[in-house]
Amino acid sequence: MSDTDWVKGIPSTMTAISAAHFALLEANMALPERGIEQAGYHDRIRLIDAAVLELTAGKWLYNRATGECADYAARTSSADDLAVARRHLGEAERLADASHRPTPAAIAEAAARAGHLSSEGREILHYQGVPVAPSICPIVILRGSSRQMGAQYVEQCVQIFGPFVFEHLRRRPIAGETERVIRSWEEQMRRHTPELLEMAKGMSEAARRLGIVLSYEHALSMWTDLLPPATEPMAMGVLDAEGGDRFAGYLARRFVPAGDIFEAGTCSGAAAWGAATQSGRSCFASSTDHDCTFQVTIVAYPDDGHPFVYTPFSVNGSIPGLGRFGLSGHPGMNAAGVAYVHHGGYESCAEPRETWGYGVPRGATTMHILRYAGSAREAREMELGYPVGDTGRILGTASGFYMDDGYAYVLEDRTPGRPIVREQTQGRNGERYDFLYATNNLLSPELGDAFCPPAGGYSYELEAGWFTLSPEGRGQASPGVITRQMCTASSFGRNRYLHRELVARNGAITPEHMLSLFRQGPQFPITGWDRAGSRMPQGQLLDASVGGRHNAFIAFGEASSGRYGGAVGMLAPRNVSTNGPAHGFCYHDETGALWDIRLAASHEDMVDEAHRVAEQDIAHASDLLASHRSAEDVAFLEGLLDRANSELEAGLQAAPGERGTSSDPELACDAFKSRSFTRAQVRARQVINAFKSV
Repeated sequence: MSDTDWVKGIPSTMTAISAAHFALLEANMALPERGIEQAGYHDRIRLIDAAVLELTAGKWLYNRATGECADYAARTSSADDLAVARRHLGEAERLADASHRPTPAAIAEAAARAGHLSSEGREILHYQGVPVAPSICPIVILRGSSRQMGAQYVEQCVQIFGPFVFEHLRRRPIAGETERVIRSWEEQMRRHTPELLEMAKGMSEAARRLGIVLSYEHALSMWTDLLPPATEPMAMGVLDAEGGDRFAGYLARRFVPAGDIFEAGTCSGAAAWGAATQSGRSCFASSTDHDCTFQVTIVAYPDDGHPFVYTPFSVNGSIPGLGRFGLSGHPGMNAAGVAYVHHGGYESCAEPRETWGYGVPRGATTMHILRYAGSAREAREMELGYPVGDTGRILGTASGFYMDDGYAYVLEDRTPGRPIVREQTQGRNGERYDFLYATNNLLSPELGDAFCPPAGGYSYELEAGWFTLSPEGRGQASPGVITRQMCTASSFGRNRYLHRELVARNGAITPEHMLSLFRQGPQFPITGWDRAGSRMPQGQLLDASVGGRHNAFIAFGEASSGRYGGAVGMLAPRNVSTNGPAHGFCYHDETGALWDIRLAASHEDMVDEAHRVAEQDIAHASDLLASHRSAEDVAFLEGLLDRANSELEAGLQAAPGERGTSSDPELACDAFKSRSFTRAQVRARQVINAFKSV
């Protein structure tokens, strides 16, 4: 076999990934509305979970072979990896199909696969050696100097996941031109976010103590990547991977007819303040929409600036199959009452090309602003003070959606001297509302020529912003241009939904109302499924939603009170679809429930509050179970409550020094307690939620 023969297996493996995803979508959509009232409901869930494990293994091997998870595993360029991946994917499809009518043999198969799960001495599970992304987002707690916080970040992430989340970053060489590139990024960060250089030094030092080779430069590259600024709009994807610019397996877009209304759903966010809210205090909710990977929520108590909470997309800046995004993510908030809601669409690419270049990547600006901004207006001035930067790369530079109790904005274009900033939402009759929303396109009327329009230009609607339903294809435009046009196609329906729902709640919006935006799935009635190849559903999208199978992480909050809640995956019912003919994503051990924390005056108070909420949730779940002993599958719910109690006990019994090597054993212990208590909350809330429809 030649060195490139293995590449021939990529298309068939992509097809198998897509088919397995669609089989799981169909299996979830076939779940009965009655849930626990339906006999055998949780047998179906067990088979779906078994299918997800096989899918996880298949995708890991595919990504390892192609290099799409090169920041988590060494690239193999292996035909054998692809062949084994296809076997796993075929099993995923078969088990998903078996979930429709579980037989004793199929149920036994599901149990056997669950028996292959192991912790490998960490807080996540592995399936046959493949790490499984956790279905409850872990929390890390940082305190002290920037250098100390960098060390604590690496130590706690390794305690949770293991060394693999950092040890492979060194495989990208830094020498010659690449070193000149990283030094140019470093110079910009030294001017604008110097504390993050100190944090990178702490990361490198902690990694070395843990036996992980991670240079300061490689730690810094988690924010900056190792590429020079783009000179034209760039596509997403792990572009140094074989097939990294293809999304057939990732999003199933390969199978979408040109011109269809296509709503994969990427990221959505909304916020309200002032007259739009019930209390006058600002509140927000947002989702990240991708295949959720190894991520944490950071709760930081720095020795200067404000305490803050922030959830990056991943622990090392990389999403397998989708790309490197430099520790960007959302949402976040600080103790001064400032919230970063969402990335605010994407960079407009309308700034003069001569202003493009080195600047400060989005993840770095977000962490800096959350730490130091005392108001949303101050956040805006800080953003406008940065260089235009790498605007040709998605999330490559400063911009975003910030708010406080009195003001909010979405920065949509950073042309020096004439930026475009949205500060309110308008109604059809000229009404002005104290709420804003954003997805993945531009909404300002002035920006019709921005964001890479197709030859005929974008269409505009007040609620939806600028969009096209007919993105150009390969051969008609560059991949970066097509990416942005497809983002508009996947945004207009979600924008309409958000505008309609927020107007309906105007004047009475609460944090719970914000969260409820994500509890409703799309209206996409299925008329049939393609059984011959792709397994894609047939139907027409009637109404998009920000909630559904596309969700990776959903969070909501009220910055002025310190409230922040987060959930992995969807909060809408399990049997809803995506926004159109795309498969979305499924997770092992899906919860459909959030944890709640409060950014208190100290991290100890934050942990105590998480403990109090866990105790309260467990008591409520216990009462419900005691009064519903006749419910079908009550044993499954009892198992969830047992897990909640076990997590609670683990948190209560935790002692410093038990969590492995740490520069701050007491803090590491408190961080573990926070994870145990929030996991206990989620398991108890699964029980509570199960009875809501009874």
